Amino acid sequence: MTLNNDKPEHLDPRTVEEYFRLGVKTAFTLLQSPFAQMQIDPSRDEIELLTPAKGSTPEVTTFERLSAERIVKDNQEWFRLVVDAEGMHYEAYVLIESIVDQLRTGASLRHAVSEAVLSLKDLLAGRRRLTDEKELGLIGELLVLRHLIDKSGETSALESWLGPLAEEHDFALEDFDAEVKTTKSELRTHLIGSDTQLEPSPGRPLYLVSIQLTRSGSATVGFTLPAIIGEVRALLEQSLRGFDQKLESLGWRDTDADLYKTAYSLRTTPRAYFIDDRFPAITSARLDLVVPQRAHVSSVSYRVNVTDLKHSTIGAPLIDFCEVPA
Repeated sequence: MTLNNDKPEHLDPRTVEEYFRLGVKTAFTLLQSPFAQMQIDPSRDEIELLTPAKGSTPEVTTFERLSAERIVKDNQEWFRLVVDAEGMHYEAYVLIESIVDQLRTGASLRHAVSEAVLSLKDLLAGRRRLTDEKELGLIGELLVLRHLIDKSGETSALESWLGPLAEEHDFALEDFDAEVKTTKSELRTHLIGSDTQLEPSPGRPLYLVSIQLTRSGSATVGFTLPAIIGEVRALLEQSLRGFDQKLESLGWRDTDADLYKTAYSLRTTPRAYFIDDRFPAITSARLDLVVPQRAHVSSVSYRVNVTDLKHSTIGAPLIDFCEVPA
């Protein structure tokens, strides 16, 4: 595919995504002189720029998402610049487009890359924020953890927080386990990620703690994920290092704090739901009874809506975190 050399066609975000969804490599000639070709490679989640090698190779070693090399193709030397576009397809395309704009003015590729990266540092540093689902989930767990620190002390609270350890349930408290689920939906609809999340451990009562958040905009009562992390850290004296290690295991990086700008507030008071034989949970034990050759089912995820279910009274130390039934 060849684009106009004087005024190249600009691809909008939807079009860029469509090329990645095609599943096959697509090449675009962006410039005839000097020649510049862009290639979208969905299989690798990459965008490549190929241009004749003149001058020094671009210096990109400090950027996680960029690589540059000098190659020989068709008896000619070329510069091959590759952008890791995972999660940022359109931003990667804009970077290539910006570099080509610099080449059009007569700049060397080394200079063109240097100029273009100034406006796209987040992309090139490999900064990747948590998904919205994971961000909400972490906020919910931290709200519970903050409450537990206040009620039980930091050592007990941190030891009970098992979510970062990929255990079956998020919190293992003295008398019961708790699986914390957070949503920004008007309904209490929660994603259950496995057939063990809502399966009680032997001899351990299990509760689903349902938290509803809403975007607070500029309201002063709102909180962001970085703000909640800061509040929890301020409560810790002995366990700060352990807390930070758990955050890192969940994908949190302090250097990415500015990427989390959305402020939330509680839509409703959290509720607790006792997981008993009547609760609509898909569990491993139940699947064993109804699914033929159960061993061949490798993973299960589903959504459960507890809006109209009767909520329960949960014991200390979460009794005053959750709404008590009327």
